[in-house]
Amino acid sequence: MHDSLGERIKEMRLKRGMKINELAEKIRIPLYDEDGQVISYKNYTGTSISYIENNKQRPSIDVVMAISDCLRVSIDWLARGEEYTGEEMKSTSQEQLHLSYEVATPEQVILLTKKINDLGERVQKNEDRLSIVESRLEEV
Repeated sequence: MHDSLGERIKEMRLKRGMKINELAEKIRIPLYDEDGQVISYKNYTGTSISYIENNKQRPSIDVVMAISDCLRVSIDWLARGEEYTGEEMKSTSQEQLHLSYEVATPEQVILLTKKINDLGERVQKNEDRLSIVESRLEEV
């Protein structure tokens, strides 16, 4: 396991078969005006990515988000080396549902249960779609 953000970025870049300059070219950080409108984009260089990978520079959250998108990994994994897994989310949801049972009316419990089930179905559909997209990307 890699201990630093930079090491994890390098690991995933290599796993994706990307050269450092290829990753740099894909990173575009929006620059905003006073009204919050995007006015241009900041491009990254291979040298900048190298500094990040070698832990000589700490990237901004915007850069981490862009790298996360390019490498198709979660920000959580890049930052900490851990994923917030579906099982953890399921466990948290079950704990919250249990607490809700204690203070909710029967009608609210039914509604909450339906909403949680709907969310679970949505998550599963999104995971299925993501698997299809990842498979297609690997073919390209």
